[in-house]
Formats: sequence, C-alpha cells, structure tokens
Amino acid sequence: MVNPNNPNRYPVTEKISLYVSQLEDELRHYKASASFIETQAAPEANAVLGELQVEIAELKTKLAHYEVNASYTDWFAEVFGKRMPVPNMWPLTTFEQGTPWGDKVAYGMQDGEILYAEHLFRQLADEGIEGDVVEFGTYYGHWIQVICEILERNGWARRVWGFDSFEGLPKPDAQLNPDCWTEGMYSAPFDEVKARLQVDQRAYLKLVKGWFNETLAREPASSIQRIAYARIDGDLYESCVDCLRYLDGRLVDGAVLVFDDWLFSNEVGEPRAVKEWLEAGAAKRYRFEFLEFILWGHMYTRVRKL
Repeated sequence: MVNPNNPNRYPVTEKISLYVSQLEDELRHYKASASFIETQAAPEANAVLGELQVEIAELKTKLAHYEVNASYTDWFAEVFGKRMPVPNMWPLTTFEQGTPWGDKVAYGMQDGEILYAEHLFRQLADEGIEGDVVEFGTYYGHWIQVICEILERNGWARRVWGFDSFEGLPKPDAQLNPDCWTEGMYSAPFDEVKARLQVDQRAYLKLVKGWFNETLAREPASSIQRIAYARIDGDLYESCVDCLRYLDGRLVDGAVLVFDDWLFSNEVGEPRAVKEWLEAGAAKRYRFEFLEFILWGHMYTRVRKL
C-alpha cells in the first residue's frame, strides 16, 4: 500500500489527479455560468465545455494507467526489495526481431545472461549451498544444455531435472494470462530433446515428461528434497502456480529462483501466481532478493528462508 505521507509518492500520479480535480472544478464553473451567457455566446461556451470534457476523460484514462502501474511497482518493491518502475517499452531493443541486427543484440544479451548464470552457480558452490537444479518448461533444452555445460566445465556435481509436457502449452485461461500464448505452443518431441541433451550419457540429468500438475505430485519429482537453482519457464499463470506449490518447502536458503516470463503486472501470469502464493502463506516462509532482470522477461532472484 502507498503511504500518503511519503514525499516520494508518485509525483506524476498526484499531479494528474490534481489537474483532473481542477478541470472538474472548472467544468462545474462553466456549467453554472452557462445560463448567464448571452445567446450569441452559447456556441463558443458549448465548444469550451466539450473540449474540457474530452480532456478530463483522457486524463482520467491516463490516471487509471498510472495508478495500476504504481500499485504493481509498490508490490514489487515490497516483495523483492527494489523499486523497478514499469518500463514504457520492452527492455530489449527497438530493432525488429528476425533482422540480423535485432538477433545480434538479443543473443548478445543472452551471452551475457549465460555468463551471469555461471557466476550464480559459482556463488552457490563457494557458499556451500547444496541442492538440485530444476527447470520447469525445457522446450528443446537450450537452458538445460547451458546449465549442464556450466556444471561440467567447472566440475560442480549437481543433479539436474527438466520437466515438460513435450506437448506444448495447455490451453491458457484468457483472464489470467496475456494473449501472446496459445494452446500447443512450444511443443518439442521428447525423444529428440532427450537425444540432443545426451541424457543417456549424463547420469546426473533426468527429463520428466508430463503436465506439471501431475508429474510434480509423484515420483521421481516427489523424492527431490533440496533445490538450489530453479527456472520457471512454463509461461502461464496456471503452470507457475503448480511450480511454486512444488517448490514450497524444497527451496534451500540462498537458492536462486529464475522467472523466465515475468510481466510488469501482478494481475496476470507469473507475477499473479507469486502474489497469490505469498498471500497464501509463503511470505511467512520465504523472502526474496532481486538480483537481475534481462532479455525477454528473465528475472533472477535469491531466496531466503525465514
């Protein structure tokens, strides 16, 4: 909740609210004076009234937008300990994706993210934080491969788990998710992914096929007790709910938790799932530290047990 006595409280929002109030007062003044205006001046007065009404409507729309963003920003700061305002554009580049220059920028950022992931694994090793690595939503296995190469290159022994339906996304609830995802997106053949990741040659790596709400409730998932690094990449609100329910009680103190599809609103998607999870009791067991945000909604956080 915003503190009304806080001097840093959203000056833009307050200025717009004040301006709307002033315009409404001016509109009431014009309406009260209209009956005294001579007939020949009436068209001009009506034009002024019409312009004021349009301006007020536009400002009220803008104010509602600022208020929604302010509510999310406050919540984010409370949960993750960092005030990160909603950006006015996607934090990537205006270069169009699919162009050579757009792809170069995007994948250059991805190279930086991979280096950062290795830095986090090094911290886990240096601090003696034990636990498995899990990814929810492996698709063709890009991040699983990255993680395996990091572990192998540095001699860090951890079990790695990849959970995916390998049938694409389930049907999204339109009220709980943005409209960018559809049923069946991100389908990948299980045997092809398994071969690509050389699962048979990596005894520490396991892929588990099936829907999260089913596979996470049974073996082998139920036998995993300690998790030091988790990536939630199921895209949807519903999938994130399943993952957080599973992670609750398994995330160790100091674990890294990565959200792959973070949206700047706690009304939909992963942020909504996190908000509800915390409100349902997880806030009494965990607190989060914001680490980094990069690329297509990838947010890195540190988990602390209370």
